[in-house]
Amino acid sequence: MNIDRRWIILFAVTISAAVGAAFATRSRSQRVLAAGESQRKTDLKAWENEGGNLAPIPAPTVQLAANA
Repeated sequence: MNIDRRWIILFAVTISAAVGAAFATRSRSQRVLAAGESQRKTDLKAWENEGGNLAPIPAPTVQLAANA
């Protein structure tokens, strides 16, 4: 009976560690995504404050063909 109790305790500790690791991984993932979103918003705001326009498309040049 004593061995059975040890197995139950070992099983409970193992399950607790697995649940804790899964929770920590999910929590870290959410923090990383939130930080990335925050950085993206900051970068977008800085880009808009600099003018936020794309470079203009250069006007096409017209070449006249020489009539022979």
